[in-house]
Amino acid sequence: MRPAPIVLPIILSIACLCLPAHCLAAGGEADPYERALQVQDSASLEELFSLYARSAEMGNAIAQYNVAMMYCNGEAVNVDYQQAAYWFGESAAQEFAPAQYRLGEMHYFGRGGLERNLAMALSLFTTASDNGDPDAQMNLAMLLGSGEGVALDTERALEWMSRARRSGHEVAREYRRILEASEDGRFSAEEQRIYWDQQRLFWIEEAAEYGVREAEEALTTPDPPE
Repeated sequence: MRPAPIVLPIILSIACLCLPAHCLAAGGEADPYERALQVQDSASLEELFSLYARSAEMGNAIAQYNVAMMYCNGEAVNVDYQQAAYWFGESAAQEFAPAQYRLGEMHYFGRGGLERNLAMALSLFTTASDNGDPDAQMNLAMLLGSGEGVALDTERALEWMSRARRSGHEVAREYRRILEASEDGRFSAEEQRIYWDQQRLFWIEEAAEYGVREAEEALTTPDPPE
């Protein structure tokens, strides 16, 4: 039995987080993120993007993440991975774990004008994992359990999958079972391909809907793991 595909969130569940009272603009202007929280059920995507973008410029890490996600998904704006990479980077620099995870995947897959950089991806997945992101924990476990870009470490891979499972990751239990049953304590090339293909789809499915030729071609020609 193969692990079920991961269903990745398209819009901004993170936006429901409360904003600290000290997050104000110079001169005492309230962060527009607060307004976005108030109107998120009634405002258009264009209105929300405007509020998030203003808040992102003011340095709000959650708003920066939301802006990046909207650029990834083509919500209120055209799909733009370079803008997404920039705003994920701004948010990640403030230790926002979901942004660290997403930026790690952009380095892993070489998205947003970034060259594929496995060392950077590993570093970001590790930091995001330490900060409690279950998706990053699962990605880190896959690298450790495959010996990809890092020395094979089955014990650590199993531990990170346990942490991801406790945080509700949908496929962590199944992949842990697969690794435990492996004779050499390593994920097979096929198991790696299936996992990373599912992760990779997030970066191309939305763009393909908007007619981005590279994305349409990528949907039919998945990259094998290196």
